[in-house]
Amino acid sequence: MSQDTINLKQDAQYDLVINKNMDLDAVITCQYYTGTTAADIVDFDFTAYSGATLTVKQKSKSSTNILEFSTLDGSLVLGTSGGTFQMVKTATELATIQTGEFEYFMYLSSATQSHRAFLSGKFIIEAVIL
Repeated sequence: MSQDTINLKQDAQYDLVINKNMDLDAVITCQYYTGTTAADIVDFDFTAYSGATLTVKQKSKSSTNILEFSTLDGSLVLGTSGGTFQMVKTATELATIQTGEFEYFMYLSSATQSHRAFLSGKFIIEAVIL
């Protein structure tokens, strides 16, 4: 997964698949529908948000995070244009994570909203040997 587009006009659920045996540097574009024609598709504007977290858990109600991405440590980067966010982890960081299918939740934060739900879905970690 190096670049993908999420269509927010359908749903805020999107499955992510990563390979634990390589560095993760994925850029994801988020778009949504604002009108009645195909030209009314626009990029999501992340500039109103000061931060974000993406947590991966065994099950949604689990209290333990398997993996976390955050704007605080630079593993999650919100784009300043183009409706993108970037997920970054090294293969060394991912090597300790077990393979399997998990659940993730991404939240955005701003001066007026500290915990805005943004995306969720399955987070699949594969061990593909290249």
